[in-house]
Amino acid sequence: MRVITGDECGLLKESIPELSRRSTDPDAPATPYNSMPDVTKDGVCRIDPKEKQTRERGVVDLAWRNDAECEQFSFAALRKNGSVELWKAAAESRNKHANYVLEQTSKNIFQQERPNPLGLGVFCNHNRICAGDSLGNVVILKNDSDLLEEVQTYNAYKGSKRGETLSYTPGQALNAQLATAIAFDTSHGRVAVGGRERETCLIDIHTGVQVFKTKNLPPDPQTLLQQPVWPTAIQFLHNDMNTMAVGTAYKQVRLYDVRESSKIRRPTQTTPEDLLEYRVTSLCQVSDYELVVADGAGYIYCLDLRRLGRDLKAAANKDMGRYVGPAGSVRQLKKHPTLPRLAAVGLDRMLRIYDTKKRRQLDCIYLKQRINCVLVHGDDTWDVNDATVDVVDPDDLDIDQDDVVQEYVDSDEEGSHGDDSNEDADSVSSDDSEGNDEEAVDGSHEDGGESVEDNDVEFPSSHQRDSNSQSESSDNEDTESHSSETSSEESKDNSEAEEDDEDVIVVKAPKRRRRQ
Repeated sequence: MRVITGDECGLLKESIPELSRRSTDPDAPATPYNSMPDVTKDGVCRIDPKEKQTRERGVVDLAWRNDAECEQFSFAALRKNGSVELWKAAAESRNKHANYVLEQTSKNIFQQERPNPLGLGVFCNHNRICAGDSLGNVVILKNDSDLLEEVQTYNAYKGSKRGETLSYTPGQALNAQLATAIAFDTSHGRVAVGGRERETCLIDIHTGVQVFKTKNLPPDPQTLLQQPVWPTAIQFLHNDMNTMAVGTAYKQVRLYDVRESSKIRRPTQTTPEDLLEYRVTSLCQVSDYELVVADGAGYIYCLDLRRLGRDLKAAANKDMGRYVGPAGSVRQLKKHPTLPRLAAVGLDRMLRIYDTKKRRQLDCIYLKQRINCVLVHGDDTWDVNDATVDVVDPDDLDIDQDDVVQEYVDSDEEGSHGDDSNEDADSVSSDDSEGNDEEAVDGSHEDGGESVEDNDVEFPSSHQRDSNSQSESSDNEDTESHSSETSSEESKDNSEAEEDDEDVIVVKAPKRRRRQ
């Protein structure tokens, strides 16, 4: 599995998590199931070794230009100075780094001295590349490796019904950052842009017309104050791209139905107020009903879309999954196209790979710089043969199979059986010991002359043994009769004492009054 990352210093790196894994020592002690993997630096190479580290050329976003599952693939990179680069790669082997070649590059496409790019998207069906900045400008480029030219430039806020004038965010200070989040609907050719105190709007990349605009939640019924709006992360859900998830800086996640025929502009689902604690920075869908949310404190949560409602004041059910590991703000999340793998990068300079089924961290690679974006290659042939992938038993998938239930055994019966077995064992051992004694005695008789001479030991005759046994039995009978007599005397004494107690009458003395 190949992972491409871009950091704030302008470096592009390729990582192969399988190469970074260290061989386990068979004599080492077993590690617990939830233990974190070791942080490694292996399996990483720079795509352009001649690139100098500078923040002016920091990588803002990455996007695939073609199918990322083949051996020859290409991707586009958007840098902080407004330039767009097209890279092409050829992988000779699954477990070796690919050879990258820079095909085409462009200058500042936003035509500003200090641009602030937001994101990059590639529309393969329309043969277009789209990039957006913080002022709401959307630049359309031709997806051609021979000539990377600008086709059209639109603005998400000037094309409204209010006219061509661009209004800034209300407040005492001038806020030049109008847009803070951007996302691309590659199937329908739409771009979603949202910013502080500005609702998310969708524009068409061919005409620049605003085809959809979200609407805020109703005011608070008690204070009649409007809910604050500040989108910071946008993600299109499902394969049809008709559902849009928006994460805000006010710790909320809202879902919208963005079909052009839809008449509902308000959120169809939203998270309660106390569910999330920090600013949402990235969103990623890992299954049909699971949405992974990352925030500015390094927490990665897994939300179940079926449990979300429309009431903002509802009780927050914090029983949700979490991906443990990041120590800083998470910048971007990306899922593998086919495997249950999730890549997370952020300000802690770590590339982390998770298993989406168990939410367990599999790999952790240190990349030295703070990372802004990540791309996951669709190659899954080598990772399937790895030992870390869980093999599912086909019997576990059959829900109609009968469970094997053992018969219930009572503890008393189990104990009685154990006592019987112990008694049998004691009897067998006693028989064996008696047999051994007899064998020893017989052996001594056979070698009687030598044993008497050597040890001077005389064994009793059979007549003496019979007399000894008779005396022992008589002694036992005497002791038993004596014990029975003593027990009968004690019982008589106890009965007489009880009769005396019944005849005694207890008289209580009257209490004396104290003088006042």
